[in-house]
Order: sequence, then structure tokens, then C-alpha cells
Amino acid sequence: MKWEKPPIVEKDDGTLRHVGFELEFTGVDLTRVGHTVSSLYGGVLKSESPFQHRVEGTEFGDFILEVDSIQLKERSYKQFIEGLGLKLDEKTTEKVDDTVYDISKIAVPFELVTPPIPIDRISELSKLKEALFKMHCKGTRASFLYGFGMQFNPELPSLKAKTILSYMRAFFLLQDWLKSEINVDMTRRVMPFINDFPQTYIIKILQPDYDPSMSQLIDDYLAENPTRNRPLDMTCLFAHIDKERTFSMVEDYKLIKPRPTFHYRLPDCRIDEEVWSLALEWNRWVKVEKLANDKKAIVEMSKAYLQKSNTFKSLLNSFIEFFKNEKS
Repeated sequence: MKWEKPPIVEKDDGTLRHVGFELEFTGVDLTRVGHTVSSLYGGVLKSESPFQHRVEGTEFGDFILEVDSIQLKERSYKQFIEGLGLKLDEKTTEKVDDTVYDISKIAVPFELVTPPIPIDRISELSKLKEALFKMHCKGTRASFLYGFGMQFNPELPSLKAKTILSYMRAFFLLQDWLKSEINVDMTRRVMPFINDFPQTYIIKILQPDYDPSMSQLIDDYLAENPTRNRPLDMTCLFAHIDKERTFSMVEDYKLIKPRPTFHYRLPDCRIDEEVWSLALEWNRWVKVEKLANDKKAIVEMSKAYLQKSNTFKSLLNSFIEFFKNEKS
């Protein structure tokens, strides 16, 4: 599948935007995945523990491979064992690590995190998806226990409040369509990681006279969304802009990684399904980017949305069909 190009590929300073991707899966040893990454993009696999690995020095930067659990990465279970009066020598520690690692495969996701990749080269990730598929990695629909997501972090073209607001409005107008298109896995829907935005907040954002300063935009967001658990998590972006303000208002602030990007969390990771691809989810996101840069469409669709009018559905369908038929 061809990767669509968003309307703006450069930042205000004229340099290319970058996008980072995060894939959750299980079923394959992480060191094997690391060697696969190295064979595709260069670099050297370095292992800190069975739970944490890095492929350093690839053509894009460092890839991270890890078990997605702070407790396992920090090996908190060692404190519990030692608290029972048992001493762990190096050999015993290795055996315990291997046992815990094998148990974690049952439900704890493995995570592959790419470095920020230039937006004109993200299509090169297609070969990574194909490699993981051929390795028989398991995606979210392989078990009801799984709730695996495919997240990505698109760098913004500008960090101005008006630009950020346009993208947020576009996402809110398209989020129901995105959920329908993705058909988000039931396990992920009942888990808290992609909880819906409060409707009161969406209505506030879509008001035509809402024209906040950056500080007001951040404060208004965090007042109703003091968490990372949203389908479009804004905390990493707002922490990059104003770390102290953001951290003071967010419940799980220690998990926030400040960066000039959105944190789009809605898609499933269906790495074991042949028809699914990273490009498919990226192209859906590009609809958000296109709407964000169409001021007239945002105004018309926001008005219809706020009026709960049938016109909104008609405008939404027209917008989607227009870009579906448009040649990229």
C-alpha cells in the first residue's frame, strides 16, 4: 500500500518533519526482532536485560525493544525475592529473569519503538512490518488477553497555538469515523488507554470563538484531560512546550516523554494480519492532517457538529470521499 503524503511535510524552519512509531506485539523473542531490525536498517543489537534491548546506530537512529512493563524493566521482582531472605547469585538471577520473561509473553506486550524517521522515508517501515509478519509475531486479535496498539508520534509543522488547535479540531471531527474504520479491538476499548475525550471539552474546542493563547490551550486541555490515556494524547507535546505547567496537572506525569509531537494511540497493532499495514493506519491519520489544513471545511463541519445536524454526516462523507478519490 502506498503511503500518503500530508499537506505539510516541513516545519516552520524548513526542515522535514519526523514521525516515530511504536508497535506492540508478542510471540517472538525480542533478540530475534532486534537482529531483524539490524539486518534491515543496520546498527548493532545491545541487550541490557531480557526485558530491554537497543539496536544502536541504524540509518535512522536507535530502535528500542522492550517488555512494556515498568516493573519488569526495573526487575522489581528481585526485591520481593530478596525480601524473603533469598540471595540471588548471577546464575540464579539469569534463570529467574528468563522464567519471568517467558511468563510475561502470555499477556504483557513487547514493544518496538522506532527513532524519529524523516517523513519522506517512513514508507521504508513497510519492510519491517512484512518481516515481523513472516516471523509470526502475534497482534492484538490473536487473544482476548491482548490489547496491543500501534501508536505513532507525528512531529507538528508548527508549535503555534493556532496550528495545534486546528489539528485537535480536525481529530475531534474525524474521531468517530476513525474508530469505525479501524474497528478498534474490544479488549482495547474496555481498557483505559484510549478513553474518550469528555464531550464538554470537544464542544469547547469546536466553538468558533475559541481562540486561546498557548497557556490557555494547555490549561483547558489538562483541566479536563489530566492523563495520557486519550486516543490523541497531547501531554507529550504540552510538556515539550511547558514542562512545569503540564507535569503539575497530569496524574501519570512520570511516564510523559516531552517531545514536539502528537501521540496518536487509537490504532490496533494487527501485525499478524496480512491485509493490515502501517501505511493503512498512517493514511487514515493523513485525513486528519488534510482536514486540519482546510479552514473552510473545519468551520462548516464544526458548525454542523455543534448543531447536531444531519448536515455533519453529509459533510464528513463528502470530505472523506474527496480525499479518497484524490490522487496523492
